[in-house]
Amino acid sequence: MGMFIELRAEDGFLSRGYLARPPAGSGPGIIVQQEIFGLNRQIRGFCDLLAEEGYVVLAPDLFARLERDVDLGYTPAEFEKALALHASFDDGIKDSE
Repeated sequence: MGMFIELRAEDGFLSRGYLARPPAGSGPGIIVQQEIFGLNRQIRGFCDLLAEEGYVVLAPDLFARLERDVDLGYTPAEFEKALALHASFDDGIKDSE
């Protein structure tokens, strides 16, 4: 149902997102935040499910600046990679000391 689209950040950086539209083509919007496994089949399926309910859904690729097109499953090796990506992710929020 959905498709990958190109997203351009304010600084010009190009990444992607998964966009799912309802059968009607429009509706209220929802942004879905990926898990640490990237824009994997489960996240895309969740977006598609919400679109079937009438929502326009976008899941941006949050790891794009670290590694493009992250799509991990749940094997032990993929879980370790997901944890490493998460540890490297800078959300812009400073920890208070």
